[in-house]
Amino acid sequence: MAHHPADLPSLRSTVRLGGRDSDIKTPWFDAKFYPYTPPGVDPVFAVVGDRDTVVCRCVLEKGNSIEVLLWFKDEEEAEEWTLNSLEWAQAENGDPLICITGSVAKIKVLNVKTGELETTLTGHGALINDLAISPLNPRILASGSMDHSIRIWSLDPSHKKNPTMVKCGGGGHKEGILAVGFHRNGRYLLSGGMDTMVNLWVLPELPNNTAGTDKTTLVHYPHFSTTEIHTDFVDCIRFYGDLIISRSAKENKILLWRIDGFNSDDPFPAPSEAPIPPFSSAHVSHTKHQTQNTDSSGTRSAWPGRFQRLLQFDAPLTTLFYMRFGLFHELGHSPILAMGNEKSRIFFWDLKRLESGDVGRVSTKVKSKSKKGKEKESLARVREESIAESATSGASEATSAQASSLGSFSVSGKGKGKAAVGPGTAKAIGDPFFPIPAHKSVVVPKVNFATRQIAWSRGGEWCVVVGDCAMICLFQR
Repeated sequence: MAHHPADLPSLRSTVRLGGRDSDIKTPWFDAKFYPYTPPGVDPVFAVVGDRDTVVCRCVLEKGNSIEVLLWFKDEEEAEEWTLNSLEWAQAENGDPLICITGSVAKIKVLNVKTGELETTLTGHGALINDLAISPLNPRILASGSMDHSIRIWSLDPSHKKNPTMVKCGGGGHKEGILAVGFHRNGRYLLSGGMDTMVNLWVLPELPNNTAGTDKTTLVHYPHFSTTEIHTDFVDCIRFYGDLIISRSAKENKILLWRIDGFNSDDPFPAPSEAPIPPFSSAHVSHTKHQTQNTDSSGTRSAWPGRFQRLLQFDAPLTTLFYMRFGLFHELGHSPILAMGNEKSRIFFWDLKRLESGDVGRVSTKVKSKSKKGKEKESLARVREESIAESATSGASEATSAQASSLGSFSVSGKGKGKAAVGPGTAKAIGDPFFPIPAHKSVVVPKVNFATRQIAWSRGGEWCVVVGDCAMICLFQR
């Protein structure tokens, strides 16, 4: 489906699966589009909540926008089993797989083509809150758990004896992990947790030589860790090039920030370069081999410096825990950030549009003849150059035009009405605490619900929003 790069989605339909008069009130907690759909084929997405996993197709028919392909209801578990996360994978023969998890410490892998349970992954000691598939290998899966650890699994049948390849933990989170996210290169992994902590883990090349054996590779310490970015539960975190986008409960905002000195084009740091926490019980045995780039304020890093806040996106009424933004970020397309709130409103930010303003090119200059004014303009330019460079990192295989639209934006500001970005652009770049309003917001009518997850189709034509009251909202552009 053709759409203009500057288009932002419009609401096409709302669905409460089972009918509006049914007793279905359970939230849909997660939604993901199948990422391996070839061009020209109607995209397929899945949602999970309660014991239900539903696979749907987006269709362009009068009076209809969703076709239910598969409805899998799990009645197997004797204990309470509430699904909260899903991720798509792919079998060796190309069959689509759905990995689902939730309030029981296991991950079930379903074959969508056959409708059968392929395998069950066990090993975590508590419930699992998030899943992420490797962007390089559709059979490498990451999971974050309330047991404070991350596991990297192999879905290769030859590794079925011991599918856990890597376990990250011990010197990382002190409370449950809520969110995980891969870098495009598949070697860096972000995690956020109930301890307000954000960690960056360096993974070995996968699958490694311990895959499928009785030995599991242990990654004790993250190479970056901070509790200074957020003040509450960190329940959604994503790489944006080499930059990071994250949000926390109770803050009513989404943050864009960077780790000082981090560049994915540099050689991967060795495990011994991971800084150990102060007063760690392992301090004595690891001090001789591991760096100590840490400070008393709650940040430690294997790279020079600490971190830099870049932009802040205004997301009012998003104080609830377990609400997640959606990031569309594909080569050759304008990147879009989306977030839903507690009152049926969905916000959209066109990250490419922030480079030039809503209409035409907006000057980044601050009109001031004073030295202070010139310094402010200089800071704005330095910040926008920094954002543009880091947002396109890791995309060397793309053309220059594709790399530009991969996420290189520079300016933002405040405005009124539909044009949310205006002449105050340099102010927002110069001040990372300036709240950037959405380019577009849409209120879903006739129902009051909190959004839990937002997913984008691979080409960006469709956006699905799911949440409380069994709501599924389909947006199109």
